[in-house]
Amino acid sequence: MFRKHHIFWALAPFMAISLAGGDPKTLIVFDTIDCAIKSSVFSKVVCQLYSRTEFTVFLTVGERKQADKVYGDCEVKLFPKRQKKITRINNLRLDFCQLKKHSESRSMLGMYYLAIRRSIVGFPKKCPFKKNTTYGIKRLHFDWQEVPQYLPETNYTFRGKIYANDELGLEIKVTGGYFKVANDAAYRKPLL
Repeated sequence: MFRKHHIFWALAPFMAISLAGGDPKTLIVFDTIDCAIKSSVFSKVVCQLYSRTEFTVFLTVGERKQADKVYGDCEVKLFPKRQKKITRINNLRLDFCQLKKHSESRSMLGMYYLAIRRSIVGFPKKCPFKKNTTYGIKRLHFDWQEVPQYLPETNYTFRGKIYANDELGLEIKVTGGYFKVANDAAYRKPLL
């Protein structure tokens, strides 16, 4: 009888920790975000981390003319932990004029489209983007169900160049990683 109670109380803390944390999930975590306006296509941009798993970008189209063709040309560099090789994914093209068209495919590009569609604020259903109007991507995040769980823990650098009317208007650089996390509450806590 006493032996059963000792075993129970010895294992109780481990059971409580495993129930509270659950199985580890792969999360995409953001460390830094930097934005730079490169031309007069955009008059204002605000980039900030909301939490370690979410960021926000608001941009205002300039006063000169509306943006008829808006797209992003992106590059991702992956640095797997405990490995020296770097994997580059070049020429990811995000078409902001046709966000709904590309959201259903199960690929890395589809994952980006799904996250952007979930977070857009004030975007038109199709181009043009009106001049002197602010558009936003608010609290962009990737759900753990969307991230392939088989991927190794990796640090990454994402560089995006946003073009409007075939003119470079904005550069975005995001650094972070994807990691297996048992309790994601600390990562989801607002930084602001």
